[in-house]
Amino acid sequence: MDSHKSDIVLSCKGRDAGQLLLVMDEDGECLYLANGRERRAERPKRKKRKHVTHQGACDERTRNKLLTTGRLTNNDIRRALALWTGEIGSD
Repeated sequence: MDSHKSDIVLSCKGRDAGQLLLVMDEDGECLYLANGRERRAERPKRKKRKHVTHQGACDERTRNKLLTTGRLTNNDIRRALALWTGEIGSD
């Protein structure tokens, strides 16, 4: 499955291998990824699609905010990843 804006992916290569990241934007063969901590929304990591595996779509609230405004806060990103992993429950 191919990853698109607002999807959650798992990094397979590089220093961030094994980390869940949120796709902030896409540009051809590259994705721009953030996790709200080490990789913040202001400076997303540019990574080739072949170096990540698609995990699924993030929650609807985060997805709508990113697709309508084009930006998320670091807190929004951390919340979306925590919802995905089950660390926090949905509202």
